[in-house]
Amino acid sequence: MPDARFLRVVSFLPGAAESSFDASLRDVVVPRLADADPVVDVWVGRHGSREDRARVLASTWRSDPATAVGDSGDPLDIGALRGLGEESVVIGPVEQLPLAVHARFERAEPMRILRVFHGRVRPGELDAYVELARTGMLADAAAYDGLIAFALGTQPPDEFVTVSVWNGWPAIEAATGGNTRTPFMTRNAQLLATYTVAHYEVLPDARDKGPAQD
Repeated sequence: MPDARFLRVVSFLPGAAESSFDASLRDVVVPRLADADPVVDVWVGRHGSREDRARVLASTWRSDPATAVGDSGDPLDIGALRGLGEESVVIGPVEQLPLAVHARFERAEPMRILRVFHGRVRPGELDAYVELARTGMLADAAAYDGLIAFALGTQPPDEFVTVSVWNGWPAIEAATGGNTRTPFMTRNAQLLATYTVAHYEVLPDARDKGPAQD
């Protein structure tokens, strides 16, 4: 299993031309973070429509990102984004949570879809939800060859964020009951008070390595 302890999710918008911006994310930001010793996984996702230009940088870390800062004094992920130029990125919410579940699975197909799930459980149900999520992840990984990575961070008493990486929609449909027409389905909904789901196209590492495999 990976040895990560923290999950980071940074939401941001491109401030420059999107094609060159995404090329910089792929060619500069992802390799820089992937090569950093504290970082275990790094994924960048984008929404490609003119109406929705959202981007997300998700990563897992061996140590507290606050203790791994660059020359700017920022955590490495924020420093890498700001290093593209202040006019090139508009940084939004930054979330950091301790990891409760984390796994990666070797697959023949490359990663294509990044799924970010924010949820709040019903009172007292966080531990139960985490265990069901862990069991469901292992079942999905055994049954379908589409799940590449899974990271769930918790914010007690009742909130969590899950980042999962997939090689295509068929496995997401089978695992969640959703599809491209109704993509926001989830299992274990009986334990949830509220949730939101976002799907992004993955921007791969320019070196085409993807996340390291165990």
